[in-house]
Amino acid sequence: MSPLMIGALAFIALIVLLLLRVPIGVSMLIVGAGGLLLTKGTVLAEYALSTTPYSAISSFTLVAIPMFILMGNLANAAGVTTELYDTGYKLLGRLPGGLGMATVFACAGFAATTGSSVGMVAAMTRIALPEMDRYGYDRSLSLGTIAGAGTLGILIPPSIPAVMYAITTEQSVGRILLGGVLPGVIMAVAMLLYLGLRCAFNPKLAPVASEKVPLKEKLRSLKGIWAIVVLFGGVIGSIYLGWATATEAAAVGCLGAIVIAAIKGNLTWKALKSALVDTVKMTCMIMLISVGAAVFQLFLTRCGFATAFSSLFISSNLSVMATVILMLVVYIPLGMFFDTMGMILLTIPIFYPIMTNLGVDPIWFGVMVIIMIQVSLLSPPVGLNVYVLKGCVPEASLGQIFRASMPWMIIQIAVVALLLFFPGLVTWLPNMMK
Repeated sequence: MSPLMIGALAFIALIVLLLLRVPIGVSMLIVGAGGLLLTKGTVLAEYALSTTPYSAISSFTLVAIPMFILMGNLANAAGVTTELYDTGYKLLGRLPGGLGMATVFACAGFAATTGSSVGMVAAMTRIALPEMDRYGYDRSLSLGTIAGAGTLGILIPPSIPAVMYAITTEQSVGRILLGGVLPGVIMAVAMLLYLGLRCAFNPKLAPVASEKVPLKEKLRSLKGIWAIVVLFGGVIGSIYLGWATATEAAAVGCLGAIVIAAIKGNLTWKALKSALVDTVKMTCMIMLISVGAAVFQLFLTRCGFATAFSSLFISSNLSVMATVILMLVVYIPLGMFFDTMGMILLTIPIFYPIMTNLGVDPIWFGVMVIIMIQVSLLSPPVGLNVYVLKGCVPEASLGQIFRASMPWMIIQIAVVALLLFFPGLVTWLPNMMK
């Protein structure tokens, strides 16, 4: 049996396990260990299971992941999300689609403290949806705004998928984090413009949400963003200036989040315990996926699939652009079965060598992959953000939320197209890093 056929059967077995609701990390571990046992014998399978789990999670750089997660949890406990929304509400509420814009503003700001989109969708559903309902916003517009803007959490640094991509490809974590800054800003601005234009042409979708706010009150509301400025500036600024590694910057950000929560009077034992427990749960999930992916990748390498797959692309007559586009498109159907970390850990060890041979900038490609994963979080039939939103709003149908999310997918794909033709939008900041 050819290596490509073995790999194809392994992916089929993996998808079957996922459809049976076996956790993704366990599924990859079972298929990887089983594949090694069947193709290479007991000795290699035992060796892999005894050494790979430790080597997969023993990297010092991985410490950044629980630190960034804890920073986001503490910032949320400090009430940062609510304050951001209130600031956006006062600054943008009188514009067409103002409450939707405030939601995008809050998501973009909160993304600077967390690398997750799922928690952001849940938080913004609780904060923004009642306000948009109260002012008579079209429900589809409201749901699409929350689902779409929530995806900013994995693009704007600190981004957990970006950290994992850097570790997997042995790239600088700081450079890949900086690479997401300008695309994240462009994405947020594009979402704001879409809301403004759509609601200007069809005011019935979003009635004016507030009375005129005096300039003095608007300026006073800016105090709601100081915590984000401090955290984002401390983390990204220290990386950019070369004062700290990404792992050290994550620790600084975590300490800053604790201090901010204390200043705001929200650092209670209950809040601290909740933040720590949530951090442990998410970190354990990510580490389990890392272990399973490491065993599965070892199997794909030893059976020859990775080499055969790479040779297939390298020997083809496809242009570099066509090859990149083809690989990026793969993430949309993958989103039907895998979560964010699963997609990164499953595909990058296979795709990265191909991109290296083609001379593609690894930082640029990493940001492009993260944006395509954003798209997969909204794409039917299993967009994760859509299902999270459905869980928060049981009365809304999945079909309604998927339809509401389509314009936001188009915005993301448009940004991908822009970055394809202007890669400097990604690489400029990392190349300026000291």
